[in-house]
Amino acid sequence: MEDLTLLLFLLLAAGASGHGMVMEPVNRASMWRLGFHTPKDYDDDGHFCGGISVQWEQNGGKCGECGDDYALPRPRPSENTGKYGRGISVKTYKSGQAFTAAVDLTANHKGYFQFDLCPLRSADELETDECFSRYPLSQAEGSTQYRVPSTKPGYYNVSLVLPAGLRCERCVFRWTYVAGNNWGICSDGSGADGCGPQENFRTCSDITIA
Repeated sequence: MEDLTLLLFLLLAAGASGHGMVMEPVNRASMWRLGFHTPKDYDDDGHFCGGISVQWEQNGGKCGECGDDYALPRPRPSENTGKYGRGISVKTYKSGQAFTAAVDLTANHKGYFQFDLCPLRSADELETDECFSRYPLSQAEGSTQYRVPSTKPGYYNVSLVLPAGLRCERCVFRWTYVAGNNWGICSDGSGADGCGPQENFRTCSDITIA
């Protein structure tokens, strides 16, 4: 029964894609839009883990560290040393600084954002989910989830605080968007929008923390 529910959910959701990317600090695949001489990704708002059916049916819910299809060989295109990961720091912040991240949602499907960091120790090191899990970023009030407040596309500015004491020449700033408009089974057994497998997006940006 659970398999049938998941299949029906995936079929219904196949045409319901949200899209977005971080533009401040600009993510790797969108750097060209701000004048950087980097490869052009015209689908830079569609880094959605290969698509909802690929992520949940083929890859067991797994997503590449920076939003690519998990099944692709590393480095995947959006990762460090991949096609778009050229090792260019786009912004310098201070340790412990409060700053504003700008997310451009070209299609909005509710849900929430999360942000985290992974400091790289060398030019060719690859990001890992384990590394990101050590540095979740919080908003000023302490929440690590930013609930999307409307269903309109456009820019959403999120105030975040960098960890005190963390310094890195190359830190990877990651945005994860978990959409919330697909119907699924909730933990209490009921069904509702936002429960069960959801479409996920990720982008990675290279920054310096001094």
